[in-house]
Amino acid sequence: MNYVKYIECRPAQLQAAIKESPIAYVPIGALEWHGEHGPLGLDGIKAEALCQAAAERSGGVVFPPVFWGAFDTMPFPFTLHYKRRGIKDMIRRTMVQLEEWGFKVIIMLTGHYPPTQVRMLRRESRRFNKKGTAFAMGIPEQALAADMGYFGDHAGMWETSLMLAIRPELIDLETLEPGLNALQRMVRMGIMGKDPRDEADKEKGRLAVDKIASGMAMTARRVVEEGTDDAIEEVYENFARAMKPSWRLAREALDVKGVGELALYGAYGLFLPQIKAMQKRRVRRRRDTEKERR
Repeated sequence: MNYVKYIECRPAQLQAAIKESPIAYVPIGALEWHGEHGPLGLDGIKAEALCQAAAERSGGVVFPPVFWGAFDTMPFPFTLHYKRRGIKDMIRRTMVQLEEWGFKVIIMLTGHYPPTQVRMLRRESRRFNKKGTAFAMGIPEQALAADMGYFGDHAGMWETSLMLAIRPELIDLETLEPGLNALQRMVRMGIMGKDPRDEADKEKGRLAVDKIASGMAMTARRVVEEGTDDAIEEVYENFARAMKPSWRLAREALDVKGVGELALYGAYGLFLPQIKAMQKRRVRRRRDTEKERR
């Protein structure tokens, strides 16, 4: 189906698109370190591409990614950190205004998904849906691909595979050290998940893109046709079931091999000062090397 990008529309074009298919896709990202091998805007790039792929199936309007305001971002260089309240206010105001324009469905897909942000989006969507005049769904992409074994990661196998399918020119796997275990990848490179150097795959990413985009499009169309949020609640419920039990989730998503590694992951906050100091040293070394080359 035809869809339009909001930022490229003239007013009449936007009005016609809403009338034809009153579905708004709002991709949400972050400005955040994604290993040495991935772009700093990975979350938003990924979310926008997934929203466009969904809109190709359902029609509607794709809005530009929201990069600013993400909270609970990684403690690495070149990463912007914000308080939670700012993006929550933005989400609330956005939903109200899109409803006033005539949208019936608002899909907010966050490519940055700490549990706190995922819960906030779900809570704000449900709060908005109580009015019953338009309906919103706030989810991370893995909510529609958990049955593939995709539970979310950070710059790991899954995010890297998606990027290899979406924008392969932005990924450089040669920058990654080989042979690191899960904890070493997290501490040294900010990678949380299976080793992308060994396990990231373009075809795996392509299948995930198709699964996620089809799920979003199908949910959006059902909401338009049924005039309720039943389809949205089904997505939430299925995702909640898929995220249990927690040990299986930790093993698959984080690639931990035992209780000891899991305990260290749980104590991740203890690593923050060391991580910050290490990364500052790495940035200084890189800057000094570039000066020497000049």
